[in-house]
Amino acid sequence: MVLEVSTSLLGVLLAVIAAFGFAGQFLCIRLGTDTGTVSDAVFIVLLCNVLLIIPAVLFFHGPNYLELFTLRSVASFAAAGLAGMVIARILMFTSIKRLGANITSPIIASNVLFATVFAVVLLGERPTVGHYIGILLIVAGIAVVSWETASGEQPTQSTQQTGTTLLLPLAAAVAIGIEPIFVSTGLATGTPILPGLFVMAGSATISYILYLIWTDSLRSISIRNSATGWYIAGGISTTIGFVAYFAALELGSVALVMPLLQLTPLIVVVLSALFLPQRLERVTWRVAVSATVVVVGAAIVSVMG
Repeated sequence: MVLEVSTSLLGVLLAVIAAFGFAGQFLCIRLGTDTGTVSDAVFIVLLCNVLLIIPAVLFFHGPNYLELFTLRSVASFAAAGLAGMVIARILMFTSIKRLGANITSPIIASNVLFATVFAVVLLGERPTVGHYIGILLIVAGIAVVSWETASGEQPTQSTQQTGTTLLLPLAAAVAIGIEPIFVSTGLATGTPILPGLFVMAGSATISYILYLIWTDSLRSISIRNSATGWYIAGGISTTIGFVAYFAALELGSVALVMPLLQLTPLIVVVLSALFLPQRLERVTWRVAVSATVVVVGAAIVSVMG
């Protein structure tokens, strides 16, 4: 009995660490992109993910590494990396630069809504009443965030321009929402999560480098500027978040871990108010309330899922 309680508490601790890890990414990227570029941010964060995951894979798995993978698992995790680590990050980091961390994070949390939609359409799952309640709360919270964003924009910013900007975090949430479908497929083949995470980060990094080469943008990437330190911190933070998140799921129940993980938007709002200058982040009570509503809705949908 003591062992079970200790394991549960460790799962809770890891889930909280994951939430702070993901929240730290938002703040680091906000500080870095104040003077740096989104391209540099995505590139450096991806490199950090790969370099930090490699030692963990070598320590916990092996030496027969090829036996950990199948063609299906590699393809599934690679697709998850493309969706969640490349497309989502480009959109999310751009949104953080334009809108701020505390506006972007609640909208990103709506990824559980899109994950539910994908699960219904692609996997044939059936939503429950709890799903619908959670979805309504998420939509209501995002509506408040959208209204607050529109009211805080410059007078020269049109409603259409504001709406277009808000599409960035929503599109990122869609990309993150489909990621679990690919991850679930990869895990179902028997590939452990750390090697799967390595494939995600590795394939995402390669894909992004190829994209930079194709667009002739690789030469513009700079790692020697004042923002690099913040990007490295963001990469470390998000890697800690990923590893702690998956480890928490190994030790604790989904019903215990997922609601804690959804605390990320609230942590972002609190840390933004405490540590970020007002010129970067405009934290209002409406943003705090909307983040709370989204957190509650996301937690409900996560538990129901």
